[in-house]
Amino acid sequence: MFFRVVLGMVLAVASCGAMAALQIEITGGINQGQAIAVLPFEQPAEVKVDVAAVVDADLMRSGKFSPLPRSGMPTGMAKDEELLKADAEVAVTGRVYKEGGAYQVEYRIVALKGADRGKLLGHFKGAAPLDLMRQAAHRVSDRVYETLTGQKGCFRTRIAYILRRDGAPFPYQLMTADYDGYNETAVLKSTQPLMTPSWSPDGRRLVYVSFEGRRPAIFVHDIFTRQRTRLASYPGLNSSPSWSPDGSKIAMTLSKDGQPDIYYYDLGSKQLVRVTQNQAIDTEPTWSADSRSLYFTSERGGKAQIYRHDFATGKNERVTYQGKMNLSARSIPGSNAIIVITQQNGYRVARMDVDGSIYMLTTSSLDESPSVAPNGSMVIYATVYNGRKGLAIVSADGRFKANLPSSSGEISSPTWGPALDK
Repeated sequence: MFFRVVLGMVLAVASCGAMAALQIEITGGINQGQAIAVLPFEQPAEVKVDVAAVVDADLMRSGKFSPLPRSGMPTGMAKDEELLKADAEVAVTGRVYKEGGAYQVEYRIVALKGADRGKLLGHFKGAAPLDLMRQAAHRVSDRVYETLTGQKGCFRTRIAYILRRDGAPFPYQLMTADYDGYNETAVLKSTQPLMTPSWSPDGRRLVYVSFEGRRPAIFVHDIFTRQRTRLASYPGLNSSPSWSPDGSKIAMTLSKDGQPDIYYYDLGSKQLVRVTQNQAIDTEPTWSADSRSLYFTSERGGKAQIYRHDFATGKNERVTYQGKMNLSARSIPGSNAIIVITQQNGYRVARMDVDGSIYMLTTSSLDESPSVAPNGSMVIYATVYNGRKGLAIVSADGRFKANLPSSSGEISSPTWGPALDK
């Protein structure tokens, strides 16, 4: 049932604009990927977005590419003989121009080394409104990434997170932004804590926990219509909502029947289904990429470890064995590996491969709330940086790392949205 937002909460009605409230600070790993030359695009003065710079940064963050410095490079659709001088394996060259009242973004991808030296790997052109030029640049990045890796790009995606500003009239805000921190928008403001948002697969809705009634409740929020549905407000714990990739269910942790257990709400039948029933604490449910199983954190073995519930068999099996504790599992699309927070010299982001081995991705000690990009290439998570909680990104292979400190307030509970249609 839809209802009006209670006193003490307001809906944001305007975007914060194109500026990045999260400033990316690179901390390591930029010289280990495939060498690529992204030449400065030729573009008219009214186009304020440096398209090539956006593409350069996107490719670097994936961990798979090491862009060359752009200083001294030719500009625009450079000739092949100019490109072949670059000390890179591949080059991207392009331009933005006005044609028939619309702006066009045109670019080429050219191989510079090996048997394909001088080969045109891709040539694309598409219209882009002036006010959406940054999104157009991310689209270029997606195309380049897919051409060179065979995997869909995920640079035209958004993230959601909780921003806390102590002393503000509404200290807690549910925010969305482009994955790189630009176009930040306040979805909801509250005087009471907000926690653990999770995206719907269509990118229209967020499910999250709110303490607006001085007790936890789970809400579904349409970010376009601004309508909200109260999904769960049982006595006790209502926490950790997680939307299934097929869009049909929302998993959650509830303690309404005693100890915290895993449940899911079936959006079709509108039925609540209990998944686990154990004397230990079961929490943090998250779906496998195919929606056929649920990972969750449980203390049933003594200390917190990751377990998996298989819906076909109804069985629960322990997944993690290495490390003192493992928490907050997230599946990596396109693989059998998962991302976890593991206790080793603090709490750090790690990847657990199918053979059970754990590969440490970060060197910080207070990491939490990991979320994986829809193509599995990057992980965003919350961590403490310079004494304040903020976000950070690490590539799934550990090659690239960057912090995203906030210009104001502390940030937690990041969640990566779905990829947009190409």
